[in-house]
Amino acid sequence: MGSRSTYKPPKLATSLLARFLDDRWWQELAGDLEEQFQDSLESKGLKRAQLIYWLEVIRLLRPHLFKRTKQHTRIMMTGNHIKISYRNLKKNKVYATINILGLSIGIACVMLIAVYVKYETSYDKFFKDSDRIYRAALERVYPGRMKMFGTSSIMLAPTLHENYPQVEAVTRLHRLFFANEVPVAFPDNDKTFMETRYLYGDSLFFKVFSYEFVAGDPNTALNRATDVVLTESTAIKYFGTTDVVGRELIVSPGTRRVSGVIKDNPANSHIHFDLLGSIRSVGALINAAEIGSWTNPWVYTYLKLRPDIDPKTFELEFSNLVDTYGGANIAQGAGTDWKAKGHAFNYFLQPIESIHLESQLDVEVEPNSDITYVYIISIVALIILTISSINFVNLSIARSTERAKEVGIRKVMGSQRSALISQFLTESIFICLLASILSIGLVYITIPQFNQILGTSLSFSTILQPIIMVILLAFIFVIGIISGFYPALVISALQPSKVLKGSYKHSSKGIWLRNGLIIVQFVISIFMISGSIIVSQQMRYLTNKDLGFNKENVLVIHYTDDLAENYNAFSNEVSQMSSVHGVGGSTFIPGEFMGSGVFGVDDPNVDDIRGNTITANQEYLETMEFEIVMGRNFDRTYNDSLKVIINEATVKAMGVENPIGMKFLSNNNPNTPTFEFTIIGVVKDYNYYSLHSEIGPLMMFYGVGNFVPSVTVLRVNQTNLEETIAQVQSKWESLTEEPFKYSFLNDNLERQYEADKASTSVFDIFTLIAIVMSCTGLFGLATYVVNQRLKEMSIRKVLGASLPNIIKVFAKDFMLLICLAFFIGAPIAYFALDAWLNNFAYHIQIGLFAFMLAGFITVLLVFITIGYQGVKMALINPTKVLRSD
Repeated sequence: MGSRSTYKPPKLATSLLARFLDDRWWQELAGDLEEQFQDSLESKGLKRAQLIYWLEVIRLLRPHLFKRTKQHTRIMMTGNHIKISYRNLKKNKVYATINILGLSIGIACVMLIAVYVKYETSYDKFFKDSDRIYRAALERVYPGRMKMFGTSSIMLAPTLHENYPQVEAVTRLHRLFFANEVPVAFPDNDKTFMETRYLYGDSLFFKVFSYEFVAGDPNTALNRATDVVLTESTAIKYFGTTDVVGRELIVSPGTRRVSGVIKDNPANSHIHFDLLGSIRSVGALINAAEIGSWTNPWVYTYLKLRPDIDPKTFELEFSNLVDTYGGANIAQGAGTDWKAKGHAFNYFLQPIESIHLESQLDVEVEPNSDITYVYIISIVALIILTISSINFVNLSIARSTERAKEVGIRKVMGSQRSALISQFLTESIFICLLASILSIGLVYITIPQFNQILGTSLSFSTILQPIIMVILLAFIFVIGIISGFYPALVISALQPSKVLKGSYKHSSKGIWLRNGLIIVQFVISIFMISGSIIVSQQMRYLTNKDLGFNKENVLVIHYTDDLAENYNAFSNEVSQMSSVHGVGGSTFIPGEFMGSGVFGVDDPNVDDIRGNTITANQEYLETMEFEIVMGRNFDRTYNDSLKVIINEATVKAMGVENPIGMKFLSNNNPNTPTFEFTIIGVVKDYNYYSLHSEIGPLMMFYGVGNFVPSVTVLRVNQTNLEETIAQVQSKWESLTEEPFKYSFLNDNLERQYEADKASTSVFDIFTLIAIVMSCTGLFGLATYVVNQRLKEMSIRKVLGASLPNIIKVFAKDFMLLICLAFFIGAPIAYFALDAWLNNFAYHIQIGLFAFMLAGFITVLLVFITIGYQGVKMALINPTKVLRSD
C-alpha cells in the first residue's frame, strides 16, 4: 500500500468535476474529496477508493451546483418565467379564461381552414405527372356573344395525337347528358342497379390517368366497345369480390364485359365514377366521329404534355387548330363564311390541378368549387384569430396597472428592461401554447361537423403530420410574439418611482392603441354581421325567386329503356289519377344540362342563333306552367312535327318584334337534308340553369310520333303525397321490373346551390364566433374599467348620481367607439358584398336595412355585454369603496 503522496484521485473524475462545478463549490469540495480518497485508500485499497471517489463525483453533479453560464441562466430564468406565468393565470382566472379560450378558438379556426385549404388545393394531384396533365377547354364565339365549355369536339383528341408530337398521351371522357341514371342488370339474376356515376373513356384513358388497378390490365382495359371497368366498391357491391374480370353485366343496349377493377376514386378529384365504359359504345359519339364533327362539344379531352414542353407555348400553337383541321366540317353546316359571321372555336389549356377551384365553365364533369369561397373562409379564419389576438393585447395592456408594482419592485431589485420584456413575452407564448393544446382538442371535436357542412372528407390525422406540427409551433411562437410584444414594451417601460408612489397612469398612446383595437374588432364584427344578413337574403332570394314556372309539387321520373315501349301506357294511367294534375315529358328539365345547336334564320338580316334545345310534348309546357306570351302551345291536332317554340331571350337575340311564322334552318350534316322549323310560340323567359347564369336563347321542339321523353314530370297534389307516390310506383312496377326512382323538382333545383349554402353556413358560424369573441373581449375590458373607476363612480353616487346616469357615463366611451366602427365597417362591407353578389346573374340589391340592422345588433350586444358590469358598478355600496381612503 503506497503513501498518501503516491496515489491521486482519478484524473478524469477530477477534471469532470472541475469542468462543471461552480468555482466556489469546487474550492470547498475538492479538498474534502481528496482527503476522503486518501482515507479510503488506506482502509479499503486503491480500487475501492477510486470507485468511491467516482460515486461521490457523480453524486455532486447536480444542476444547482453547476457553473452559471449564460445559457444555463437563460434556461433557469425561462423556467422561472413560466412558473410566474402559471401563478398569474391562477390568480386571474377570468382574464386567463378569456385569453386562452379566445386564442384557442382562433387557432382552431386557422387549423381547420388550413386543413380545408390543403384538401381543396390537393385535387387531382395524386395522379402521376399531374403537373403535365391538362384539359382542352373551348371558347365558343357566336355573333354578339361567347360561351366557355369544359367539353370539346370528339375530333380534337385524334387530331392532337396524330399532328402534335408535343403531346405524350391524349384521351377522351364522356358522360351521358341525356340521362341521370343508367340501369345495370345481370344475366344470371333479376337484380338491377340504377347508377348515377357511369362515365365513358377511350382506350388511352389509363395512359393519362394513373388509377391503381386491383385486377385487369390498364393497357387493354378499354380496347373493346363492350369493356367496362369497375371500382373496387362497385365490384364488391355487384359480385361480393374484386376477382370479377370476365364477368358480364347488362347495360342497354347490350352486354358488357368487366375488363378491370380499380381502387375507388379519391374524394379529392374532379372526376368520379363507379363504372367506366368504352366511349365506342356511345352511338351518338360514333356518328359524330364518322362525319368528323367539330361543332358539337360532347367529350372532355385530357392531354399529357411531354416533360420538356412549355404549356404556354404549346397553347399558342394549338389554339387555332380548328381552322386547320375542322374548318371544312364547320363550313358544311354554318357556311364557308362562318368566320366572317363572327363564329370562332378557340381551344385553351386548363391545368388539371386547377380545375376544381378555378373552372366554372359550361358542362363541367361535376360541379366544381370556387376559389373565392376558399379565400373568403380563409380570411374569416384569420379575422377570428385577429380578434382573439386583439383581445389578448387589450387585456394585457389593461392589466398593466395591476402588475405595475410587480414591475417596479423588479426594477428596484436590479431587473433590466430586456429581462422584463423576456418575462412578458414568455408569458404570452406560454398562453399561446396552452391555447394551441386546447385548439387541437377543439379541432378533433368539430372536424366531423365541418365535414358534414362542407361535404368534404377532411382527416384529423392531417394535423398530426410532422410538417403541420412544426408549422403550428412556429405559428404559435409568432402569434405569441406579436400579441405580447406591445404589452411587454408598455409594462417594462414603467418608472419604478412613479409606480411605487401609486402615481402611475396609462399613457395616452396606450389608451389610443386600446381604443383603436376595439374599433378594429367591431369594424370586423359589423362587416361580418352585415355580410351574414346580405348572404342570408341572397340565399332566400335564390330559393324564392320566381323562375318563370311553378317548381312546387312536381314529381320527376327519369325513363329507362325497359319502359320506353310502355311510356304512353304509363303516362295515360298516371294522368287518370285524381291526385295528378298534369303529366308531361321532355328531354331535359330545369337544372339539367341541355343540348344545344346553331340555327340559321330565313331572314338574311338575322344572324345565326346559338341556343339550348329540348324536345318536349304538348303536356310538358302545361304541366310546368310555362307562360306563353306570344303564339300558341304545341297541339297534336295540328301538324306540328316541324314546329318550334322559343323563349324571349331568343327573340331578343334575333332582333325582331314578332317572330311567329319565321323559320329556323338546321343542317349540320351534309348527308342529310335541311330542316325548317316554324316558330309557333314564345314562352316567357324562365331560368333553366342556376341563377349564377343569365337566361340564354332556348328552342323547344315538338316530340311527335314515337317520342319517348328522357324525363317525365307529374304535377301532384300536396295532400296525401305518400299515397300518390305509392300509386305511381305501383303503376310503374306493373310495366317494368326496373327500380322506381323519383325526385322532386324543387329539391333538384336547390342542389344547384349546395356549395353556396355550405359556404354560407360556415360564414354564419364564423360570424357568430367572431361576435362572441368580440363581446367576450369587451366584457373583460369592461371588468377592468369597472375596477379602475370604482372610486370615481362611488363619488358620483354619493353626490347624487342615479343608476341610469352612472351606466350612461360608463357606457358612453364604448358607444362612441362602436359608432365610429360602424361608419368604417359599413362601407367596407358594402363594396365587398357587392363584388360577391356580382357572381350571380340574378341577385338582390343591397339596401340600407342590412347595415342598420347590423349596427343595431352590434350596439345591442355591446350594451348587454358592458351593461352587466355597469349595473354591477352602479349598485355597489360606495362606503365600502371610499372608506379605505
